[in-house]
Amino acid sequence: MPYIIGCDIGTTNVKTTAFDAATGAILTSHSGSYEMYHPKPTWSEQDPDEIFKALCESVREVSASCIAKGELAGISFSSAMHGVLALDENGKHLSNLIIWADNRSAEIAASLKASEEGKKMYLNNGTPIHAMTPVCKLLWLKEHQPEVFRKAAKFIGIKEYVIYKLTGQFLVDYSIASATGLFNIREKNWDKWTLKHIGLDEKCLSKAVSPYHMEKLSAGNDFKVPEGTPLIMGASDGCLANLGSGAISPTSLAITIGTSAAIRVCSGEPFLDDKMRTFCYILDEDTYVVGGASNNGGVIFEWLKNTFFPDLKFEEVFAEADTIDAASDGLLFFPYLLGERAPLWSSKVRGGFTGLDIQHTKAHFVRAVMEGILLNLLSVGQVLLEKNKILTIYANGGFANSSIWVQMLADVFGIRVSLNDTVDTGTVGAVMMGLKALGIAKDFSEMTVFTPISVLFEPNAAKHQVYKTVAGRFNEQNVVFPSFS
Repeated sequence: MPYIIGCDIGTTNVKTTAFDAATGAILTSHSGSYEMYHPKPTWSEQDPDEIFKALCESVREVSASCIAKGELAGISFSSAMHGVLALDENGKHLSNLIIWADNRSAEIAASLKASEEGKKMYLNNGTPIHAMTPVCKLLWLKEHQPEVFRKAAKFIGIKEYVIYKLTGQFLVDYSIASATGLFNIREKNWDKWTLKHIGLDEKCLSKAVSPYHMEKLSAGNDFKVPEGTPLIMGASDGCLANLGSGAISPTSLAITIGTSAAIRVCSGEPFLDDKMRTFCYILDEDTYVVGGASNNGGVIFEWLKNTFFPDLKFEEVFAEADTIDAASDGLLFFPYLLGERAPLWSSKVRGGFTGLDIQHTKAHFVRAVMEGILLNLLSVGQVLLEKNKILTIYANGGFANSSIWVQMLADVFGIRVSLNDTVDTGTVGAVMMGLKALGIAKDFSEMTVFTPISVLFEPNAAKHQVYKTVAGRFNEQNVVFPSFS
């Protein structure tokens, strides 16, 4: 039987997994890590060659382990979004890869967001104006490194670099392109108005192609897989997380809480929020993914644990929260320790506690932090709930290891939560897209073996009523929550 490889190029590591194409069974998996560099405050960069090397080693390990297990049908990709890498006409780096976490363009982003031009960019292209957005990074390069901007023959992201290294072609899938702030999500092409406004020639960008587009690998390729093996472009990690979790229907939400966090819903048509709180990216030609990503997911709980409970295990800290009633006896936490993307889209906003009372204990702080992370996601989710009747939340990510936290999610939203059997939903989504591109499966509905559910959590109606009141307090105070220069 054939097998298929899915590659997820993440922020700090690449994960490569081989799946049986018929049963969805994982045959083998391998991951590799790479460094993030901070040459100046607020800067976050990576060496694209380190990432490519880790990816090649990972694919080689997986394919070598599967030689006796069948024929390799293809390799499909999931990738992080929002990166910018400048290359000269010979394909040599003029910069490192400036990744999503880079905040050097924060002032440019704030000014653009407040302008009519910024709003038009958002309404055309679906990407909120923020320091993470490639259009803001390009404006920063144009202003602060004009020689790099002038010399660059191409501005690309990490997946484009991988495809270029493997095939010699500059190609970008609609999904990754739709997260640049440069791509018209209705026309599915580079947005001429935006390019003219920032002074960028379309020839400096990759050719936009379908996420189902395939290229054949040549002999002697860096992956060391057979000549002619198809490479499937795939999509962005966020969009594929919806597909890989099973949240492909407009009546379902996907919520991921790992280091960061995200909430997303699929739609058959683009949806733009007049207040610019949500993104609208492309999964494929017929499907948009609408939602918001937060900087402040599990990393905030990890900060709490390491700072105040260094001698306890994570499960022991979660147990502390379970001793406190819903809403933490009035203690409310705003989780913006790292600035924020959705719904505020501000690099300067910072977190804090309100409602602090002498009765509050360490356990109250634990529960308030867990609740604050969820309430922030709910503030984004409420935009989506206005448009969609959501029946099920598909949850995944590291937070899913705590049944206490997952139950809290069900109670905060008042919606049943289905816990995915895997946290690697981006890789699974890439494989599902690859199988459809290859014609092994005709439709995603045929691939339910790839999206198993391990357990269901039903919301507690009484606790949900409490959280509805708390969510009102959270949203009211969020409007005036402080930013710091």
